[in-house]
Amino acid sequence: MRRIDRILRPSAALCLLLPAALAFNGGCTARLSGNGPSGLEPKPDVAHAGGGAGGGASSGPSVIDQEQAQKNPDLYTIASGYFPNTATADAKKRVSRLTRSQLDNTTRALLPKHYSTSAVASVPADPLQTNYEYAENLGFNAANFTPYTSWVTQIASSVRSNPADVISCAGNSPSCLSEQARPFVKKAFRGAVSDATLAHFDEFFQASVGQVGIAAATADLVDVTLTSPSYVFRDEVQTNGAGVLAAAQLLQNISYTLADSPPEAVGLSSLAPGAAVQTASDVQRTVDHVLSTAEARAKLLKFFVSWLEVKEPDEFTIATSAFPEFTPEVAGAVVTETKQFLQHQLGSAAPKLKDLTESTQSFVQDSMAFIYGLKGANGSASAPVDLDPSQRLGVFTLPGVLASHSGPTTTRLVKRGVFFTRKVMCLKLGNPPAGTDTTLPMTMGASERQRVEGVTNKAPCSGCHTFINPFGFMLENYDAIGRWRTTDQGIPIDPSISVGFLGTSQFSAGSPVEALKGFTRSTLFQQCFARQLFRFYLGRDETSEDDPLLRQMFFDFANQDQQDILGMLRTLAGSSALSRRLEAP
Repeated sequence: MRRIDRILRPSAALCLLLPAALAFNGGCTARLSGNGPSGLEPKPDVAHAGGGAGGGASSGPSVIDQEQAQKNPDLYTIASGYFPNTATADAKKRVSRLTRSQLDNTTRALLPKHYSTSAVASVPADPLQTNYEYAENLGFNAANFTPYTSWVTQIASSVRSNPADVISCAGNSPSCLSEQARPFVKKAFRGAVSDATLAHFDEFFQASVGQVGIAAATADLVDVTLTSPSYVFRDEVQTNGAGVLAAAQLLQNISYTLADSPPEAVGLSSLAPGAAVQTASDVQRTVDHVLSTAEARAKLLKFFVSWLEVKEPDEFTIATSAFPEFTPEVAGAVVTETKQFLQHQLGSAAPKLKDLTESTQSFVQDSMAFIYGLKGANGSASAPVDLDPSQRLGVFTLPGVLASHSGPTTTRLVKRGVFFTRKVMCLKLGNPPAGTDTTLPMTMGASERQRVEGVTNKAPCSGCHTFINPFGFMLENYDAIGRWRTTDQGIPIDPSISVGFLGTSQFSAGSPVEALKGFTRSTLFQQCFARQLFRFYLGRDETSEDDPLLRQMFFDFANQDQQDILGMLRTLAGSSALSRRLEAP
């Protein structure tokens, strides 16, 4: 097949072919971002003036800060303890590769009749990909470049068989060819393309039609478009000189951030982006529209699955020698239950986080009913069933979540505790000191809690395990596959905890349900949720310059216990974090 390789098509060294504007800030360079949470214990005794979440560099109290301080002074003081920085600065310009899910949604919207095999199934994950697919970590390499181009070749071959789905011009009229090729390329590049580039593609296409015919030329046009850096990368570079992103880049920033999709996939237009983002009111209407789409809810589900680190059925490490009941069918059922639970709770018009953390219902298939001590008569779990409220409370007691953080033969309470410490509460943890023996002694007649306490109650382990252990201890009533139990190795389970890091008086609990209520109702948990949402949706860690925005997200979320998930996303998407980029290199 004749291609435009020597003119436009990227090679394995794709970064080298990026236009100068796209190469700004090293967009193709894969960098392993810091993965340590930046959450701190609250300091309610320290008040800060608070900075605004607006664009540009500024410091001091903003109008939003002043309003929040008046609305709820105590909560604002807590918010300022978590997010103390008052100085703001726009985020740096960047170029990021589309994730595999984004490639799927973009290609499906552009070529619906020729999209069949997904990029997720065809292209390996990036070796530097993190749990949250941080944008700066994604690129092309020897492992995924060839599979990607092979995937594109399949699509182009389908187009060659029926080019009229892409370009349909009677007699191949040059004016008609141009009128259809240019919008196709512009839509593929989400409107972020110059007239000169469109002319370049148009000229090549017109020449190809004359040389190889409309079918091959159209296939070549699709091939070179989908392998262009402008298709596989999304840049946040072009601004108006005052730091505001160009309309096309802002619109795609909103649609990809909220829905992993190009504007066309969510009922918007890359060909006329201005009307959607011209004013602040336009932006908010666009954000509300995108959040109402199925694509946005699918991304929200993906966030929770990623945040909770729920494994896929074939990823569990549960040993069948210890738990023969945990068959592949049961593994699939617990994952399905988790996702069905999340979809149900997130499907309402205004989902609240407490709907997920305090529900006592779930969707239990017959194959896994034994985990809950149920006989099983719910078939495919089309309707929620009531669970024992003394044993179950929300998403953190679902078997799929519990088993995702268990060991092969035990609960691995330390592993569970580390997950809660880092991902659920955003408390900093260091690595064990060099030379520290982290194995647990095989003490006969001792519970896992007793074994852990025996080696972590003294230095150098006690510093971190003061935080880790309580989260593991509170879940010890659930075995490795999430069944309720009252003994471990014949010893009564002790799930009691007492902690002093929630920013209030000492918190004590004697059961998993009581402990989870205390933790998930705390401001420490809620500020961590704001951080995790920020990291996932923006594809980067927060910096101190993001404190004003995070302070606003957290305050609105926690004020009067609203816990409005979509409200937090509206605040994020309508902020300068999406609309502005730093002008200075």
